[in-house]
Amino acid sequence: MISYEGIFFEEESEKLLYSLEEVHLPIINDKYHCTFKYHPSNEEIFNELVGKEIEVQLVGYACNGRNSGFLIKLPEYIEKYYINIDNGIKIKSHITTSIEKDAEPYDTKNLDFKPLPKIINIKGKFGYFIKESDKEYISYKPYNNI
Repeated sequence: MISYEGIFFEEESEKLLYSLEEVHLPIINDKYHCTFKYHPSNEEIFNELVGKEIEVQLVGYACNGRNSGFLIKLPEYIEKYYINIDNGIKIKSHITTSIEKDAEPYDTKNLDFKPLPKIINIKGKFGYFIKESDKEYISYKPYNNI
């Protein structure tokens, strides 16, 4: 079952994000990503994007001592797929980089992001975070939602 879908950042982008983070809280996010939809319905699964490389812009950073992360700007062509909604309001596209021990990554959306001195481009891949009874993993393959 798909737990969430979005852009996952690996290797070079992970290293860059870690180096740019001003405050490293105790729990480093093990998979840097930007969630597009948590528990997507069959109609919200975007197999046409899965596995595609997507370049985003880091435009802001914030840390409140509990959550640390980056505000990102998605390319215009991908915006229509970003359907991360909370209480009827679209959540700011962001990447959680680290959190305090008793914090929730989900709360990064509420940070007061300050603009970065310069925009930085990073690349990730669109995929699915899959949770099965015996394992969890990222998949860059189309999901059979039938």
